[in-house]
Order: sequence, then C-alpha cells, then structure tokens
Amino acid sequence: MKKLSFLFLVILFSASYSLHAQKQFSGEIIFESKIGGTADPILLATSENFTQTVTIIGDKSKAVMKPNEMVAVTQVWDGEKETNFVVIEITGMGKYYKKWTPAQMKEKLNLKDFNYSYEDDFKTICDYKCQKVVVTATNLEDNSQKEITLYVTKEIGTPKLNGDNFIGLKGYPLMAITPIDDYCEGCVQITEAVKITPKKIKDADFTLPDDAKNIDDNPELREMLKGAFGEE
Repeated sequence: MKKLSFLFLVILFSASYSLHAQKQFSGEIIFESKIGGTADPILLATSENFTQTVTIIGDKSKAVMKPNEMVAVTQVWDGEKETNFVVIEITGMGKYYKKWTPAQMKEKLNLKDFNYSYEDDFKTICDYKCQKVVVTATNLEDNSQKEITLYVTKEIGTPKLNGDNFIGLKGYPLMAITPIDDYCEGCVQITEAVKITPKKIKDADFTLPDDAKNIDDNPELREMLKGAFGEE
C-alpha cells in the first residue's frame, strides 16, 4: 500500500510540472524521480524510480508517465483557457479522463498559498542555469505547511504556463525536492531533468483523446483511481 501511495505522489507531482517562467519554449523535457532521505534498504529496494516526459509549447504542457507496462498517466494544462485534464490508460480497460473547468481549477487553487524565497545559490542542470528557490506551501484548510526546494530556470516557459501549480513562481523547476513524510519519516521525492530537447510541438498533442471515457460515468473505477486523479 505504501508503494502504491508513493506512486500516486509521483504522478501528482510530475503532473504539476507545467510551471511559470519568462520565455516561450517548445520542446520535450525528461525527468527522473526517486526517493531520498533514507538509507533503509527495504524502502530503497521497494521504491521504484520513475521517468516523466513533459512536452511544452507556449502556455500548454503535457506530462506523461508510465509507472508500469499496464498503466499510462497523462496530464494536460492549457494556460490560455485555464483548463486541466488527466487521462489514465489501463491495458485491457481503455482510457478514462477527468477534466477541470477554470472555475473548478480556481476553487482548488484557492485552498493553497505559496511563499517563495529566492536564494543566492545556483546549479546547472542540462546546460540550463538554475536558481535555488525554497517554497513554503500552506494548506489553507488546516494551515499545515510543507517546505519544497526547487531549482528553476528563467529560460523555459511562459507566464500562463503556471496556472495549475506554484502560482507566481519566477522560473521553471528543473529539479524539485519534496517531503513525503506520509510515505516514510524524513523521506523526500527528488525529481530532476535529465534531458531537454527543444523542438517543434503540434497543438494536436494537447487535445483530449476521442476514445477516452469520462471517469465520472464509472463510480467504482473512479473510487479506485481517485488518488491518481488528485482526489482524496
């Protein structure tokens, strides 16, 4: 069960990589995620590393992860329309999606608050100069806080690309260190870009598949997959 919870944490965080920066970018970024902050051999052995592919064009982004051979998770954010959808494809069962309207996205984001501390600390990731940013994320429902460390570049992204997460962040994170104490005490999820390829991207890559079914029409499956869709 812990392994499954960690998978959902990875999915949700990787899906949030459509973030704010200064320049328009068209291309593909490959991220690798792994667990850190523990030397427990059992936890390390049972926690798989994950690869995510993020495609960006202007103010649109698409994050894709295949946690195993049976499942593929795709998240698409359109910064111009302020819409977001997630598609989960399960071999033998088909594709299911959940979509959020601008009003629904605003309601979700109003439950969060972010404070950014830009540090005088830099590192180079995939030939991009990145600045360290310490993020204090507050859940306004219970006032709980989480501190996230990012390394961001101002060479990727557009202002509207950051409508679904980390609102107001100046820069696109090529590395993120996120506490996952619910998985294990002191553990962190480390996500870092390992390859960046600027190239032309088609708008058609960001549309909802015609053969995807609305997950709301299948309550039993929705309950089973609610963690992957960002629901509790």
